[in-house]
Amino acid sequence: MTRHLLDTTVLIAHLRGDVEVTSFILDLVSHGHLPCVSCVNVAEIERGIRPKERRAAALLLDRLGFLVTTKEAATRAGQYQAEFSKRGRTIHLPPRRRLGRRHGPHPWGDPGHRQHRGLPDT
Repeated sequence: MTRHLLDTTVLIAHLRGDVEVTSFILDLVSHGHLPCVSCVNVAEIERGIRPKERRAAALLLDRLGFLVTTKEAATRAGQYQAEFSKRGRTIHLPPRRRLGRRHGPHPWGDPGHRQHRGLPDT
């Protein structure tokens, strides 16, 4: 099992019903991977969550893995980003518009329940 740290923009897109992003997350799970968050994701979600999304966000975050980080890891990540940026490259996920073409239709049908099904309990 490989753990994948999800970007906060991916989490928000999923919570707001982006079918392509949800399919991407489910594809990770179906291939035995564990989508994860870090303290940064949790803080960013808390800061920007809409009141009507609070319950869904809590349920989603409870189902994802949590990666504990250290100052050294954060420093190294920043250095990698700076190094790649100097080369004209940005570290990020593929554009969302391409994900849906690879992953097909929404697997749950009703996006109102997308937060709960298919994600492993951790």
